[in-house]
Amino acid sequence: MKRICRCLARSLPAVAASLMLALTACSSENSETAKLKQLERNFRAANQAKTIDPMLALYHLEGAADNTVALLKNALSYELGLPIASIDFEPLSGAPEEQIDYVHDGVTFGPSLPPRYRMRVSYDLKDRFSSLFTIGISPDGNWRIVCAKPKSETLPAPISLSNAPF
Repeated sequence: MKRICRCLARSLPAVAASLMLALTACSSENSETAKLKQLERNFRAANQAKTIDPMLALYHLEGAADNTVALLKNALSYELGLPIASIDFEPLSGAPEEQIDYVHDGVTFGPSLPPRYRMRVSYDLKDRFSSLFTIGISPDGNWRIVCAKPKSETLPAPISLSNAPF
């Protein structure tokens, strides 16, 4: 009996540590799910707002160029108020639009946050129109919609004057 008690006494800390790790993992997962649900609620509320401002607040716009924000406002104004059928969160597929990595007019753009999931918003319309949004976790720990921001300017290739006709 003493051996069983000693054995239990020795293994109890390891068992307790394992349980704590399992509970922490579940807690993190539940916290992530809760924050995704909060983003869904916020998106639904912003979609019903009278102005575009609550919807823009869901984006991580830090570092975004003024013209990017202007284009975003224009695009969002077409969807504002459409009846939402469902909002689903999906793993990233690797599609280029999820990565937000491109060059335009000599400027290299990248994501405002590291992409983590895709949010699919399906609207309750005849054609079942849907929009895809790439989302990431902001520095404050909340899910935000990712937008493009300039990373750097791409310089044009140098011109060689050695073969110039003059």
